[in-house]
Amino acid sequence: MDKEYLAYKFEDSPEFINTFDELPLWSAPFGLMLLDNIELKPNLTVLDIGSGAGFPLLELAQRLGPTSTCYGLDPWTNANNRVREKIKNYGLKNVNVIDGNSGQIPLEDAFIDLIVSNLGINNFEQPWLVIKECHRVLKPGGKLALTTNLNGHWKEFYKVFEEILREAGHTDLINKLKMHQEHRGSIQSVSELFSNNGFHPARTYEDHFTMKFLNGTAFLNHHFIKLGWLISWKELIPENLQLFVFSRLEENLNALSAEQGLLNFTVPMAFIEGKKL
Repeated sequence: MDKEYLAYKFEDSPEFINTFDELPLWSAPFGLMLLDNIELKPNLTVLDIGSGAGFPLLELAQRLGPTSTCYGLDPWTNANNRVREKIKNYGLKNVNVIDGNSGQIPLEDAFIDLIVSNLGINNFEQPWLVIKECHRVLKPGGKLALTTNLNGHWKEFYKVFEEILREAGHTDLINKLKMHQEHRGSIQSVSELFSNNGFHPARTYEDHFTMKFLNGTAFLNHHFIKLGWLISWKELIPENLQLFVFSRLEENLNALSAEQGLLNFTVPMAFIEGKKL
C-alpha cells in the first residue's frame, strides 16, 4: 500500500499561499460561530490575532463597515502578503495587516475595543502571555472573543490510533498520544485562563460538527490533514515504527469505514468571550 503521505513536508512560499484554501474549509464553522456571537457595533477598533490568510478578518471588516477599523496580526509573512492582495482586490479601506507575534502585540495600551481569535489559542506557545497582551491593548471594558476546538476532538480517530499502539504494546506512545490530545482545552481551562489574566468570562457557547471521509486512505491523503496534523502525529512515533503504525492506522480506518459506510469524526467547538476588568 502506497504511503506517499508519510513523505509530506510543508514548504512555505508565495506560490503555496496563493492556493491556500484548506484552512478556511477547516476554520469556517468556528469562524461562523464567532461571527454569529460577537456584538457588531459602529466605530469599533478590532484586532484579529492569528489572522492567517484573512478569515474571518476580512469578513468581519466588511460586516462592520467603514465606521470601524480592523487589524490583522500574524507572524506568517506570506499569508499577510496574501491578505494585503485581498484587501486591494476587495477595495477595503478599513483593514490593516501587521506582521507580528501575539505574545508581543505592537500596539499601544488601551487601543482596541474588541479582540477576536479564530482557533488561535491552541497554536499559541504561551497562551497566558497572549491573554495578558490582549488585556494590555484592550480599552477598559473591551472584549476578547475566541473560538477553539475542545478536548475530545476527532475522538473516533484517536480511539483507532490508541488501539493500534496498545495492540503493539507501546504504552509509552499511548501516553504521548493522550498528551497530544489534551493540549486542546476545555471551557473550564480557557475560562480560567481568562480569569487569571484580568478578564471576566462573560459568555460561552458550545456546539460541534462532523467531518466525513470516505475511508482512511482518503483521510490520510487529504492535503489539510497532512498540513495540519500529520507532522505532529509522526513526531509522536519513532521513525523506525512509523511505516508499521501508519499502515495499520490506514488499514483499521478503512475497515471501520467499510463497516460504517464512511468515517465520521466529531469536532467539539466553543465560543468564549471575556470582558476586561
